[in-house]
Formats: sequence, C-alpha cells, structure tokens
Amino acid sequence: MKPRVAVIGGGWAGCAAGLSLAEAGVDVTLIEAGNTWGGRARGVKVHGHTLDNGQHILLGAYTQTLALIAAVNPESSHSIDTRLLRLPLTLDQPPNFMLACPKLPAPLHLLVGLMTARGLTIFDKLAAARWVNNALKNRDSGPDTSVTDLIANQPQTLRTCLWQPLCLAALNTPPEYASAKVFKQVLAAAFGKVRDFSDLLFPRTDLTRLFPQPAVQRILELNGKTCLQTRIKGMQLEAGKIELNTLRGCSSYDRVIIAVAPQHLAKIGGGIAELAEITRTIGAYRYEAIATVYIQYPNKFRLPRPMLALTGGPAQFVFDRGHTHGQPGLLAFVVSAASNLLGRQQSEWYAQLESQLLSFCTLPTALWRKVIVEKQATYSCVPNMPRPENHTPHPLIFLAGDYTAGAYPATLESATTSGVKSAQTLINSL
Repeated sequence: MKPRVAVIGGGWAGCAAGLSLAEAGVDVTLIEAGNTWGGRARGVKVHGHTLDNGQHILLGAYTQTLALIAAVNPESSHSIDTRLLRLPLTLDQPPNFMLACPKLPAPLHLLVGLMTARGLTIFDKLAAARWVNNALKNRDSGPDTSVTDLIANQPQTLRTCLWQPLCLAALNTPPEYASAKVFKQVLAAAFGKVRDFSDLLFPRTDLTRLFPQPAVQRILELNGKTCLQTRIKGMQLEAGKIELNTLRGCSSYDRVIIAVAPQHLAKIGGGIAELAEITRTIGAYRYEAIATVYIQYPNKFRLPRPMLALTGGPAQFVFDRGHTHGQPGLLAFVVSAASNLLGRQQSEWYAQLESQLLSFCTLPTALWRKVIVEKQATYSCVPNMPRPENHTPHPLIFLAGDYTAGAYPATLESATTSGVKSAQTLINSL
C-alpha cells in the first residue's frame, strides 16, 4: 500500500508540497483550516471585487515559483504573460527620483541604471555604483549587521529613495534591525546573475487563482485529496503513525508535512517531544504587519505605471490594478512593517496616503476605501536569525514554509521552494 501523507496548511508552501507529492505518485491529503486556498497570499472579496489580502509582486529571480505557476496553468506555459505582467525593473518615485534598468547583462544593467537615474547627483551615482559592486562581491563576508549599518556610508538621497524602500519591500523589516546579509543575498539574486532576474512580475489575477487553486485542481486530478475548513486541533504518535485530530474526528498518516505559518506551529506540533526545540526557537520570532489599503476612484483615473514608489508617508508603493487586473481606478497602497500604525484611525490612514499622491497628481473623489491588515504577515528578518531545516528530529514529520532555511526572506519564492524541498525530503525517507 502507498504511504499516506498529510500536508497541513493550504498556503503557497503547502500547495507546492502537496503538488510535488501528488506528481510523484504519493497518496497525499492537503488540509487547510480556512475557507480559501493561499494562506497569507490569497484572494478576497470586497465590494463585489476580487482583491488580495495583500498586494504582491514577483521577481524574475523567483524561478521555482514561476515554474510551478507555468506547470499548473498549461494554457500559459508558453506565454506566462497571460497570468503575469513582466516589466524591466523601474523604480519611479515621482516627481524627484527614477531608476530604470536597461536590457544589458547583469550587473551592468543595474550600474548603468544607477548612472542614468533621475534625481541623483554624480556623487550619488558613483557612491551607489561602488557600493553595489562591493555588496555583490562580498555578500557572504563579514558579520551580519543591520541594513542601516550596511548603508551608513551612502548619501542620504540614496538611503531614502533606494536602499530603505528596497529593504522594506524585500524583507518587510525596518532597516534599523533588518538583516544586512539577507538584504545582500536578495540584491545578489536579483542583480548579480541574469538580467531578467530583476524584472518585476505583476499578477494579472488574484493570488488564489494564480497558483494555489490550480495546484489544488491538479492534486485532485492525480487522485490526491483536499480539505478546506478543517482545522487540526493536535497531533500525536500512535502505533508508528501520526494521528491528526480535527472536529470531524481522527485520521492516521505515515508522514506529515506541517506547512503553516511559524506562529501556528506550536499549536499543531506542541505535543510532539521531538519538535520542542524547534518550537522554542520559533517562539522567539518577532513579526511584522503589512497593510494594503484599497481606494477606488472613478474608472477614468489611471497612474502612469502599474507601480509607483512613494515617499513622505506611511506607504512605500502604490499599485494601479487597472494596468494589471482589469479593475480601472482601483489603487492598492502597500504599507510594509506597519505594526506602528495599527492603532491609528483609518480616516487618518486615508488622508496620509492620498497626500502622498497629491504631491505629483490630482485626485478625484474616492468611491470607496478598504484597509486589509495582516498583523503577522511575516517574521522580522533580523541578523543571525535561526531558521529550521525541512527535516525535523522526528523521522515522520517535516516542515515547509517561508521561515525554513533558505537564501530568501519571507517571500513567495521562499514558500514554494520550501514546499518542493520538504516534499523531496519526505519522498527520500520512504
């Protein structure tokens, strides 16, 4: 008989793990506590529109994620543009700063982009070019410090317009305590290998339909099983198997992958002695909030680009979903590391966000507004942060998630890479 495997958690990591197991012929059951696939990157319904619980973009360097999206969307396998809008990296922060990377080999494309950037003095450009060259060459050397320490010798304009926004976008952690080592690894992945790796890819559909939902459909086609709205209340060992307890009863499995957010691991695996050290380590994690503020303007309103960088307020970026999702007039403001703003009145948020746009454009009257906050969207990516491996001290239990060991911080690429790796590690144990 085939061994029975359960994957707990229907986010991007869990869906990647479940899909990999099903493709390998394993009898897999994917279990999700919520009513929507996608976890912390999923579609939601608001005012009759399908939105996302958080606005996401992908990088061209997300090779695992892009391969999985292509695999479960065969109609787009030859043209990923049917699901994702790919554009060369452009950081446009009107009216004073813009960086655009030309079609040149990496990292020359970044260096030329810096030298031709708008809003920088020649001193700024030379300082940035020297800093990037050094960061790419020495990404693994020296002690892990904060990003603030890493960029301390950069001119103020560069810190404000470029490095600090990139740190918040990539690590969702304030620069003053974000890991310099991980930041350099992200820069190296995006700019140090292949030119296309720095491209920005904007989803054209909601995040659930982009990967999790078609992955679930493929699992079912391969005779796997899926369960929504099934919360695991606990797990224990029973006769050499893992027994999972739900409100519907108990089920036994030969192997289990726990693919939930790290803050939920103790609730599920807290009864397994072999997981005690891992849960203690993860218990020390701090978390960062991400707020996505949707503001609907009349359909004729349109930003010049799908994404603009912002300054002088709480949001770092604004996205025009009319460019990507066929939702004209709908803007999504992204506030990374938003924990310090959660106590404010929403009306104050709206006024501050709109004031960021008023510095370079005229706004019509908003039709509706909506704030979506993920209070524990990601872990704080701090220096020397311990991250567990996919295998655990218990031979029947494995981990998947963006917090497990890897080069990237908490990103979709970390999640999918971890899911695939955990599945392969489990298969090797059979």
